[in-house]
Amino acid sequence: MQITITTEKRKEVEAIQKAFKQHLSNSVILRSTAQAINGTMTRAIPKINKGVKENYNITQKYMGRIAAVKPKATQHSLHAGIHLRYAPIPVIGFKPKQTKAGIDVAIQKGKTKSIRSAFLASMKSGHTGVFSRGRYQMGIGFVPHTNRSITEIRTASPFSMGVGERVAPQVNEFIGKEVIRATQGILQAQVSKLINSVR
Repeated sequence: MQITITTEKRKEVEAIQKAFKQHLSNSVILRSTAQAINGTMTRAIPKINKGVKENYNITQKYMGRIAAVKPKATQHSLHAGIHLRYAPIPVIGFKPKQTKAGIDVAIQKGKTKSIRSAFLASMKSGHTGVFSRGRYQMGIGFVPHTNRSITEIRTASPFSMGVGERVAPQVNEFIGKEVIRATQGILQAQVSKLINSVR
């Protein structure tokens, strides 16, 4: 499954490029635009991290590198994206608490849920997690007590958190404004560099 959130600023970027055509070659304009796009996407990743931290109880350990710029823009393809990891994060990454009935955990801030019959345990490797008897089934999720196996419980993924309505709109707005600012700024810097070189 792939979900795409698009910020289309082609007309605005092309207008900026056109304004610099009398000063810069097409190759310089295209390389500079790709640089601006990639820089914008790189700066958007901390915005995603901030939005996730503000809305979810995820610990720093599990934030890690949840996103990367992929694909990157080139002078031949002025398109870039942000790839979010899809693998679900273990419940232990959201500060769970053991209760008599199981585990209480607030994945999203202010929304506590109970996982009955789950328990905190440490493995021989030293990893501590939230476990329960049962297993995951494709298309269904975790099915408890289907057998004697004990499975670590997982929950939200960086993908679902990053494209959620609490995070994605703000990031999308930032990208839309920043790519215009960055394109203008880098192309202006190229003109200044050219002027200084002929003095």
